[in-house]
Amino acid sequence: MAAASEDAIADLSSLAMTALVGDSGPRDLVDFIASPDLRRRLPSATDAYFDLGEEVRAVDGGRLLHLISDSQWAMHWSVYIGDDGQTAIVASDYPVGFRLDQDDMEYWSGVSSHYFLCALTFGEFAWRWWMDNEIFYHSTVDKLPLTRAQQNYLDEYGEPRSLE
Repeated sequence: MAAASEDAIADLSSLAMTALVGDSGPRDLVDFIASPDLRRRLPSATDAYFDLGEEVRAVDGGRLLHLISDSQWAMHWSVYIGDDGQTAIVASDYPVGFRLDQDDMEYWSGVSSHYFLCALTFGEFAWRWWMDNEIFYHSTVDKLPLTRAQQNYLDEYGEPRSLE
């Protein structure tokens, strides 16, 4: 996630975010964008990438800005920006923020999509994304026992599981 993906329509940048949401982006996300070193520290076991999409989607009480896609476009994470200033990160299989072609629109018209709350702030989401991936690489790739901090995290949030 450190570098822009060739698959991204609009890579994560202050210019792209301002073009889509004006100056109303969440402060923690704005700060993250301003620090390229932070971006380089977010690994992705699924080859996910930042992509702000093509448009912001209006929803009840605010709008959604697409943020991340996994490499197979099976899961998407978006920033909820509330009219009241509240924010959240939500996940869905639906690619909110993209202009879909006719084939995609036909497909999605027959699919029931849901949004799942991931975090109340981008900062919380980024920390949890980092920790989830650190645990994966530490335990699965490096085959090392979990550190105390990693085990505490799993004790707090639970083991990975299917949403179905």
